[in-house]
Amino acid sequence: MKNFIFAVGALAALVSLDVAAAAGSFQFVSGDVKVTSATGKDRIARKGGDINEGDTITSAASASAQVKMKDDGLIIVRPETKLRITTFRFSGKADGSERSLISLVKGGFRAITGMIGRSNKENYKIETPTATIGIRGTDHEPMFIPNPVDGRPALGEPGTYDKVNSGAAVLSTAKGLVVINPNSAGFVPNLANARPTILPNIPAFYRPPTRDEPAIVPVARQQPVGTLASPGGLIKGSTLTKAPLTNNLPVTTLKPVTGTLAAPVTALPTTTKTLQPLTTTIQPITTTIQPATTIQPATTIQPLTTTIQPLTTTIQPLTTTIQPTLTISDRRLKKNIKRIGTHPLGIGMYEFDYVWGEHAKGVMADEVRTVRPDAVTRGADGFDRVDYSKLK
Repeated sequence: MKNFIFAVGALAALVSLDVAAAAGSFQFVSGDVKVTSATGKDRIARKGGDINEGDTITSAASASAQVKMKDDGLIIVRPETKLRITTFRFSGKADGSERSLISLVKGGFRAITGMIGRSNKENYKIETPTATIGIRGTDHEPMFIPNPVDGRPALGEPGTYDKVNSGAAVLSTAKGLVVINPNSAGFVPNLANARPTILPNIPAFYRPPTRDEPAIVPVARQQPVGTLASPGGLIKGSTLTKAPLTNNLPVTTLKPVTGTLAAPVTALPTTTKTLQPLTTTIQPITTTIQPATTIQPATTIQPLTTTIQPLTTTIQPLTTTIQPTLTISDRRLKKNIKRIGTHPLGIGMYEFDYVWGEHAKGVMADEVRTVRPDAVTRGADGFDRVDYSKLK
């Protein structure tokens, strides 16, 4: 009898895991997206389907999905991504018990925080194998690139990234933290005891959604427009089909005006004297429209381009002044390294790519330290820089 009661209790516990309260639902699914429950049961992600606490979402190479959470937060899953809704607690109001923890195993997603992130920011976290991301009311895009396997090239330098579109995010490890502001990206490499840093440029793999991905437009924050609106929010197709109509209207409207005004001039010799006054009435309309030449002073706007142009030339020397004296030469931030010669000091000269995409030539800080240690400086971000003026 005791064994029977135990078996029934265990079965009830397993069933309760699979029917847990929904944390959110899929608003959009494109391609092969799979959901694995906390008990290991797989199901295909479909529009309108629930996502529960403990579920793991896995997207294939060309797949994507958008999830609306119960607190009105939004998650758009990128291709080749695996993430787990580790914890999600929301009672429908901000009472201090709300929690959200997402574990990002690989790939990336874009998130617009809901009530949990707005009311109790400390209770919203994203974890990767190398870092933790907190927020301050944010639209941001976490990404984790694991070390390459099976000879496949990595999307970028392995590590944790986060790009902030609005608000702010905090990227932290045991060695420190950085605050990421809008239009910036933070990075932590896949190295032991790595320190977070702010990248000088946003990596190339952050790009706008493709035609196969939904635009992240919360229903609660956008007003639907006519028949182009959908229950899950506006999609990109709406704006793409509407834009050409606006651009074409001026052309089709103006052409008939020219034809109509020109017609009475041709017909005047055959009309009677009663119709003759029509010529004097219509003629001023032509002269009224003709002063569209007042728009011609667009030539006055032209010098604005020439005035702004020198700004580029003024800023350009700043790069060339800073570059020789304090250049990041840390081997950990370089890839595709190729030796192209030997420096007069006996160290190697190399051609390489920085992890953020910039191509450059120079030396390696670890080699410079062996011959001119005074020329190497370690920055607050934990990466070495070389003072090229001391290598002459």
